Amino acid sequence: MIGPGKEKQDKCSDETSRQQIMERVVKLYQAQKEIDYRVSLRGIADECGIAPLKVRKLLITAGVYENDVSREIAALWKAGKTTQEIQDQTGLSAASVHSYLPYSRTVYGRGAPIHQEREQFLQNRQQINGRLIREINSLKENTDWNKVPSSLDQLLWDAILLFQSYSFTTAKNLKFTYLIKGNEMFVSRKDKSITKATILLAFHKAMELQRGGNTVAGPKKLGTFGASYLFPIFLQLGVISIEESSC
Repeated sequence: MIGPGKEKQDKCSDETSRQQIMERVVKLYQAQKEIDYRVSLRGIADECGIAPLKVRKLLITAGVYENDVSREIAALWKAGKTTQEIQDQTGLSAASVHSYLPYSRTVYGRGAPIHQEREQFLQNRQQINGRLIREINSLKENTDWNKVPSSLDQLLWDAILLFQSYSFTTAKNLKFTYLIKGNEMFVSRKDKSITKATILLAFHKAMELQRGGNTVAGPKKLGTFGASYLFPIFLQLGVISIEESSC
């Protein structure tokens, strides 16, 4: 049986070995680049006795390699996408996706910047969404209100901004994502955009229905353009609870 001390020693040894390999890979890469910009990762892999995908991962971790694909994957990862979601969007295999992401921890235990940014983004999204849910639940409990406060509208919009590129599923089991440009939502499965005004109208409708004891059992209850997409988004954000929607 290997004790905790031995495991820690082995881990440190692995990190040191990785750093040494990384330094060698970077030197070979930079030397080849000075001669010809078309660097062969396979050639470096053969010389170092490692797989080409590992060469790319080490170079990305070192911050000396990037291309259009690596930039796209980095953006998706920082936006909170899972490996599977990135595979679905790019058509790459799991091994390829992983090779375009830096090691989560570099030598001496320092976190790679991209993973730190992703963690910070996810924490921020969780905090905003948690605050939105608390404010919505508080308003639901208080029936003495005439209109949804503008501050809650803004909180909803902040949460919607943070859930861009998140994978949602419609009531008909169709997956989709969305992007926000200005005050418009562009859904991946729809040509026409959904305006911020329409989103807030649907939000107010959902809140009013629930205040009156009614349920929002499906998209049609929202009665607005793009309701089939707004409904699952509202479910995820906590505007509509699962219990209410299933009644």
